[in-house]
Amino acid sequence: MKFDSASTSDLERMIGKAAVEAARMSNQASQAAKKILGEVTSEMGEAKGYDLAAIDLLETDEELVAFVALAGASKERIDLRVTEDSLYVEAKAAPREGKYLRREMSTLGQKREIKLPVEIKPEQVRASFKDGILEVHLSKLEVINAQRVQVD
Repeated sequence: MKFDSASTSDLERMIGKAAVEAARMSNQASQAAKKILGEVTSEMGEAKGYDLAAIDLLETDEELVAFVALAGASKERIDLRVTEDSLYVEAKAAPREGKYLRREMSTLGQKREIKLPVEIKPEQVRASFKDGILEVHLSKLEVINAQRVQVD
């Protein structure tokens, strides 16, 4: 089968357009995956060398309540910090005596930082620690209804 130069040129253009479109779609899929997985991978990277502490975050009308699993931690070794929109927890590991036959827990401890879905009042945060669970109560920042102002 013989192609003339005009049909070969058209075929090359069609293949080129298809390749460009495929590359564009691949780039969009890659960006979507990064957006979806971005928070997870950034948290995993941030905790390098640490175990990633598991967090359950509940919301009520008045507050957020975070339950942070810190197995083996002691209250004195917990570093808890909050801002208006984030929660940071680090529990340093206590050194253990003896020869390890198996080691799966981090020697550094556990760490986690999350962005909160609503703003909170850092000065009103309450926390307690019992049975390896850190319970943190974060009062929501109340939004006061805006008052209408007459413009003169």
